[in-house]
Amino acid sequence: MNSNIPMRNEKVCFICGAPHSGSTLLGLILGSHSHCFYAGETNKIKFLHLENAHKDTTCKICGKDCPIWRDFYIDDIKDLYKQLSLRTQKPIIIDSTKNISWLEKQIINLKKKLVRSYLIYLFRDGRGVINSRLRKYKTSDPSQVIDDWIIHIKKTNQIFENFQGEKMKIQYKNFALNPKKTVKSLTNLLNIEFEPSMLKFYQYEHHPLGGNIGTQSLIIKAQQEKSSNTPIKLSERNKYYYKDHPLQIKYDQRWKKELDPAILKLFNEKARDFNKKLLKDEKYKKKKI
Repeated sequence: MNSNIPMRNEKVCFICGAPHSGSTLLGLILGSHSHCFYAGETNKIKFLHLENAHKDTTCKICGKDCPIWRDFYIDDIKDLYKQLSLRTQKPIIIDSTKNISWLEKQIINLKKKLVRSYLIYLFRDGRGVINSRLRKYKTSDPSQVIDDWIIHIKKTNQIFENFQGEKMKIQYKNFALNPKKTVKSLTNLLNIEFEPSMLKFYQYEHHPLGGNIGTQSLIIKAQQEKSSNTPIKLSERNKYYYKDHPLQIKYDQRWKKELDPAILKLFNEKARDFNKKLLKDEKYKKKKI
């Protein structure tokens, strides 16, 4: 990688939405395109090189020896995407950070720098999101988790409405059941040609920060020679699901069997109408700038 070679047509594509909505999978697929680099959740850059046991101090696939992140230091966070584009020699950087304040700051910074940016809003049935959240954090208060999801979606809706660049809404269900159609629409949004092989994301080299370890484990499963070096360790709650998980995309509906009826009742009381409105709101928006 020659970081002295200037990149042309630098673009940044954000994937926003609630955590546990499929953004890691979508990012890996887009990052498998010859023009794209999937950086993962770039707000995790603050954890790089920390001398502690934080799970996000390294690349999630190859650990401390990552050719992208092992010696990546940046003095001005405003130049983050430019430096990644130079280092990877990819004109399009994909960022799946969900943190609202991070998104707002980066969108403003890129606008000031006249860098072309895009926004993909990937949303999922709230019951699936809540179930995944409670599976991961078993001691969480379900009522608070539901409230937090509602607040996050409302803030994300606002970011999407205010975004002045090209943007698109994608529902997780439609993405999982018809990935080719969905990804084609996204490559069209980014003004790049669809590459059929990008759907086989597990065949490519990836270096994400943060993200869903279950999805990332499929890369290790497909590339067994790297498995001994990866920092990915599946928890017991995920081993049963990903052990026999196919490498291709699989529609995750575990919430239908796993979500406690009492929690489902609570969700319906708090968010049924809100969730229904969200699921009907798949509007493909595209605004030229």
